[in-house]
Amino acid sequence: MKNSSQYIQNLKKLFSILKKGDEKSKKPVYHDPIEAIVFAVLCEESTESRAKAALKKIQSHFVDFNDLRVARAEEIAEVIGRDIEESEKCAIRLTSLLNAIFQKYDCLLPEDLTNTGKKGIKEILEKFNGMTGFISRYIMVTVFNSHAVPLTEKMIQYLKAYDAVESELENEQIVAFVERQISAVNAYTFYTLVRHDSELANPKAAQLLAEKKPRADKKPKAKK
Repeated sequence: MKNSSQYIQNLKKLFSILKKGDEKSKKPVYHDPIEAIVFAVLCEESTESRAKAALKKIQSHFVDFNDLRVARAEEIAEVIGRDIEESEKCAIRLTSLLNAIFQKYDCLLPEDLTNTGKKGIKEILEKFNGMTGFISRYIMVTVFNSHAVPLTEKMIQYLKAYDAVESELENEQIVAFVERQISAVNAYTFYTLVRHDSELANPKAAQLLAEKKPRADKKPKAKK
């Protein structure tokens, strides 16, 4: 990576700025990994608030996640409605993932999965039809407390805009770079802060970074 030290510095500076004045984000508690998977699918291409609204609609309409698994994509898309962009595409991904899990374990609460080591879980997740890098990392960091930083496309573009990552890199390379710089203990906090700021019309980072820039009309003091 070209000028990696500069990107590392910019990334850590951005993280430091976002942390100021914000309480540490509380990681959600998922008693059912499938709920985390469904939420991750919903929020990959929408805001978390819209994804939460869509999840509530799903839980109210369907008996359980197995009922969701066998539902038609058109029905799911109609239930989540305008909360999720490209709702039918999202619905197809949901059923693909849930069916992939069911076909492997013959249920949606696989003990074989939850009792597998973190490395094994990650490898299993990545093989499921419909899985994406964002979804698998969201599951790893929230459900299994693993060192992972899920990044949406919008978050990646946000990091590029503030020169926190090299724009020429592929998305997976960018995620790998971020994970090397952000410790496991800070992974979820980094995710939530960057995610929330990237979704604002006027990002906090833009305001604070602008304040830190020296004024153009401010002349340096003359040396005595």
